[in-house]
Amino acid sequence: MNEARPYTFDASLKVWITPTHDGTNYSDGDVVELQLLSTLRQSPDVSASSEELQLNITDWPSEYHLSPVRHNLLRPLKFDSSDSILELGCGCGALTRYLGETGAKVIAVEGSRRRAMIAAERCRDLPNVSVYCDNLIDFQIESNFEFVTLIGVLEYANQFISGADPVHACLKKAGSFLTKDGGLVLAIENQLGLKYFNGCKEDHLGIPYFGINGLYSNDGPVTFGRHALAKKLSESGLRTHDFYYPFPDYKLPGLILSEAALCNEQLNVADLLIHNTGRDYPETKHRAFAEDLAWRVAVQNRLVGDLANSFLVVARPLGAKITPPGWLAKTYSRGRRRPHYQVETTIEVDDANCLTVRKHKLNSVPHSEEAWLRHAVKDCSYISGNLLIADVHQAMALQAGIEVLAGCFKPWLDFLSTSSTNNERGERVLPGNFIDCIPSNMMKDSDGGLRYFDAEWVSVTPIPMAWAVIRGIAYSLIGCMENTALSQMTYRQFIVAVAKHAQLRLSDADFSLADAWELKLVGQCHMDASSTPRLAKFYDEPLYLTFSLSGASAFRPRLAWLEAELARVKGTVSWRITAPLRVTWNMYKRLFKRRGNGIAN
Repeated sequence: MNEARPYTFDASLKVWITPTHDGTNYSDGDVVELQLLSTLRQSPDVSASSEELQLNITDWPSEYHLSPVRHNLLRPLKFDSSDSILELGCGCGALTRYLGETGAKVIAVEGSRRRAMIAAERCRDLPNVSVYCDNLIDFQIESNFEFVTLIGVLEYANQFISGADPVHACLKKAGSFLTKDGGLVLAIENQLGLKYFNGCKEDHLGIPYFGINGLYSNDGPVTFGRHALAKKLSESGLRTHDFYYPFPDYKLPGLILSEAALCNEQLNVADLLIHNTGRDYPETKHRAFAEDLAWRVAVQNRLVGDLANSFLVVARPLGAKITPPGWLAKTYSRGRRRPHYQVETTIEVDDANCLTVRKHKLNSVPHSEEAWLRHAVKDCSYISGNLLIADVHQAMALQAGIEVLAGCFKPWLDFLSTSSTNNERGERVLPGNFIDCIPSNMMKDSDGGLRYFDAEWVSVTPIPMAWAVIRGIAYSLIGCMENTALSQMTYRQFIVAVAKHAQLRLSDADFSLADAWELKLVGQCHMDASSTPRLAKFYDEPLYLTFSLSGASAFRPRLAWLEAELARVKGTVSWRITAPLRVTWNMYKRLFKRRGNGIAN
């Protein structure tokens, strides 16, 4: 049992404080934190699923503190009211709020006084949550806990703990609060994460390849590879480890894999990873390789655990009781869906050793359904095979031409055609459950046949086939590598060309119709339809934006600025003076190129 340290409750801060701690200087910046505090104080609903708070997401800091996607990290652990939880380094309380809503008794500790105050404000209506302001290494309380969390904290041990081995001291301190069978819940970036090999900046220092090259100092942030982290845990007395792998990372996970998933021959892990590739928060645009394709190679070589971008670990003292998770993988709805439509999908092994897919809605918040649309969530069997979308991504990475790409889409387009009928006006329509019949929801079996899965959205009336075709092709390009062979084409030209190869003709009216139906769907299921780019905005954009379709609308102002800057430079005196030199140089390059080609021929 730990000894207590004197704390008094500061009613103005809503935080327990001690006179021996003045607060750490860790901060996201005054502007960010003061705005966050103001947002929370003005919001009647500060719950984990608050739609109101999500509408205040405007940039990465606000997304990090307000997005409910943060909570997906801890959902698989199934905390409940019988648990006691110590959260060390609670930050601004995003996870604290989620833990509190499980009914567990939560004590949250934060070194920064202002961040502790923000966390307390986020949990203002939860009597089972207490927030303390103190340094992690100095915190003392006469309690032990079933769970202690270190989420995004261990990497900063060198900065707030003195001594020869701050990381070891941090883990020992956290472990000292555990009950006999308690578990330390740790989340941290992987020093050897695949996205960092692909040029993404080190999260804490903003420098590419910094962790890969092992350039960490003794007084700055530090991360670890899987084996190094396991060794650190064992040396601190936590010798039993359950590793989980959140993707794209632990900050905003859409997929969490258990260790059992990595060795299950029935589960195609690569298919789960195709839309969960690494996110670079400083928004570096250049990637050297296609991560979704690289993950397929990693799966084949049993390297997913070593190359995962982040780790989630439950570590326990030797001899502690361990309950297997009972599931292989959990996926969560992506995007900014309304709380009513957010879904957790669990893949598990049933009693017959077959894979089963179980779905349930994350929130029971009331919501009025539109008459035209139903959200159908139900369990089903796991479908084995290969995702059709993988063929598209591979062809794009191979710089394939339009005929090859069209060939990738043709089986799906044929599937749509054979499933379509003509309505009374002679228009081709599809069954109402074909809204999400897009290549990423099509599985190829061993005989080459296609199976449609994950049909969550159902229209009560048939849907236009043109909408299914246009949205399916457009969304298939998200996350693809830039294809220079097609870089001169627009989305509209590409979609028309692909459809033409399958004997489908698309008119301008079809594109307008598809945009209207997409807007109708987004308006129903998204919290803020106005913040979601419309399909029509992409129709005439060049395909080189395929690496970030969702960010194309934000790219246009940057492109306009670059064009204006180029025009300004061309108007300068120096540009005009150097014009003859550029002309001469270009002539020289063309002459050299012709001579080189002649020699080669």
